[in-house]
Amino acid sequence: MRRFMWALMLCVLAVGAGTIWYPYLAAERVSTPFEAAELLEAAGEEPLCFRSEEVDPDTVYRALEARWPYAFALHATVRANKTTELRVEVSRPERQAQAKAYAGALAAECVTPDMTAEQKLRALHDALVRMCEYDVDTEEQEHPDGSAPAFSADGALLDHKAVCAGYGRAYAMLCDAADIPAVYVASEQMNHGWNAVRLDGKTWFIDCTFDDPVPDRGQYVSEQFFLVGAEQLSETHQWDRTFCEQALDSLENTLLEGGGKSGENGAENPFKKILKFFSKKC
Repeated sequence: MRRFMWALMLCVLAVGAGTIWYPYLAAERVSTPFEAAELLEAAGEEPLCFRSEEVDPDTVYRALEARWPYAFALHATVRANKTTELRVEVSRPERQAQAKAYAGALAAECVTPDMTAEQKLRALHDALVRMCEYDVDTEEQEHPDGSAPAFSADGALLDHKAVCAGYGRAYAMLCDAADIPAVYVASEQMNHGWNAVRLDGKTWFIDCTFDDPVPDRGQYVSEQFFLVGAEQLSETHQWDRTFCEQALDSLENTLLEGGGKSGENGAENPFKKILKFFSKKC
């Protein structure tokens, strides 16, 4: 009987320890917020668990915002077992899927294989500016909803009306369709809808919003803020330059690898398949 009681106590302790440690060991391993963003992109709206010390939800949101041209919310739940569950909620998913399909069709019309990367960027830029009207009604609202269509790619591409971020996200979606890594540059100090790209190893910035001043409704296209170097831009604007460069690095690596990473430093977590048998959720 005594042996039985000891065995029962050990089982109880093992179950209790498993409640804490199995989810922790099975959690996704990442070393940068961009790795977490890449995993969340691939997961869609499925929740993913990460080790809490490896993710900061605010920084992961910024990484997703830079890489991902969709309107979304990021929900975070911190668990007692030292894991953090992150889940992406995509706004207007059907419309954004339509916008992605339209971006692909528009990019196919605008660019040809014989074009240089700069020529492709220019063609996509001009097409977006000419088709899109600056949404004055939204801009003049006292407290506009930052998740409204005018601020996102689907509003710019499907409604042909956008405000600042809408241009930047639509342009990122067009560049993605043309296989050109481009990030959306979000900063409280930046104005308009900026994007960053790399040509021959150098980072350049593009402002699509500037080329659509009211009330010309997209007829005016300039080069004043097309492919502006970082040093020149820093004379009038402020942004997190390191974060921007890391975002571009992450996109380029994704394209080179042809898919998302899994596990720490791209290696699969050796415990994941076994431990997820015991713990499906955090």
